[in-house]
Amino acid sequence: MEYVKIGQLVDLKQGIAINAKSNHLISKDETNIALLRIADMPTKRKVIYMKEETPERYIANKNDIIYTRTGQVGLVFTGQHGVVHNNCFRVFSKNDNILSNEYLYWCLRLKSVYIQANNFAVGSAQPDLPHTSFRKIRIPLFSINAQNKIAKILQKYDDLIEKNNRKIAILEEQIQELYKEWFVRFRFPGYEKVKFVNGLPIDWEYKRLREMAQYYRGLSYSSEEIDTDSGVDLVNLNNIISYGGFNKNGTKKYAGKYKETQTLKDSDLVMGVTDMTQERRLVGSVALVDTKGVKTAFSADLIKLISSVNKLFLYCMLKYGNYSKYIAEFANGANVLHLKPDSVMNVKVLMPSEELINKFAMSVENYFNNIKQIKELNDILLKQRDLLLPRLMSGKLKV
Repeated sequence: MEYVKIGQLVDLKQGIAINAKSNHLISKDETNIALLRIADMPTKRKVIYMKEETPERYIANKNDIIYTRTGQVGLVFTGQHGVVHNNCFRVFSKNDNILSNEYLYWCLRLKSVYIQANNFAVGSAQPDLPHTSFRKIRIPLFSINAQNKIAKILQKYDDLIEKNNRKIAILEEQIQELYKEWFVRFRFPGYEKVKFVNGLPIDWEYKRLREMAQYYRGLSYSSEEIDTDSGVDLVNLNNIISYGGFNKNGTKKYAGKYKETQTLKDSDLVMGVTDMTQERRLVGSVALVDTKGVKTAFSADLIKLISSVNKLFLYCMLKYGNYSKYIAEFANGANVLHLKPDSVMNVKVLMPSEELINKFAMSVENYFNNIKQIKELNDILLKQRDLLLPRLMSGKLKV
């Protein structure tokens, strides 16, 4: 094994700059190619779509390596399909017989490579890594056979994680189907004995959210207060998955002040009240928070909903009952969408009997618990993989 400058071994392709000259390529409708921004790639969230006539030189396929160069320097992604944003570039091996693309991906994920990249970056407020500086980064280079073995070992972890993610997706689909079966198609247990009036069960009624819930606003923060490695966890808009769900990778550290009402406990219900795009994928969307028992605050992009109604039912009602999408339509703004919490609380929802709500919550509780357990298993796999990576790359472990 030897250390070599990466510039000898790779080619780069820059992403597209979204400006007055290229704005015409942004699509108002969903297409097959989303814009791959740094904030979206960790969860493969699709927010902005691009027209099919976008030049091919900007389009990444799932095997391509995408490297972030502006703002957040040194993050590495693969398995993405879409149009690469200008704050990233793609990295390709010049010769697969010398440098395997699969091995290159894991090399770029090394902490030592990340540190080099950030040391080479210029600019304090908005760090930027020029292509010439990236090429100076030194990486460990093994024989091609050793590279393939290292990549194969590490890929097994990612394959297991992906398999678990598919299990989570199936469980979420089952929860959605059960909710719709009970509360949209009205095929809940014992429905044959229930009297229906105007197509609705007689003991169900419409209520405004404010009759059963209250909200708390999150905190505002400065860039200095989150540019830190210490403090409390801060759940923010990046923690909300498009149309609902929790992304733990969006959590930041916060070193400022907060009120007790601006803190979260495990499984608290939050809703997005801000959206940086006009697609309304985050505003109105809900998530059940996973705090891991760590002190956690939440940002002003969210509100916390407190209710006597079972949280699992309330989450499913908002996410799967199309109420979130309906609520999102109340948001307005020219560049950034804002949703007034009072508008949320004024929305009418169809509420079943308390007995049926509790039965449903009991029916889906195991699904939610299984999802949580699988996510915890994925966390363990990620830690094991990340501990193994530098040991393999140092040559200390024989492959």
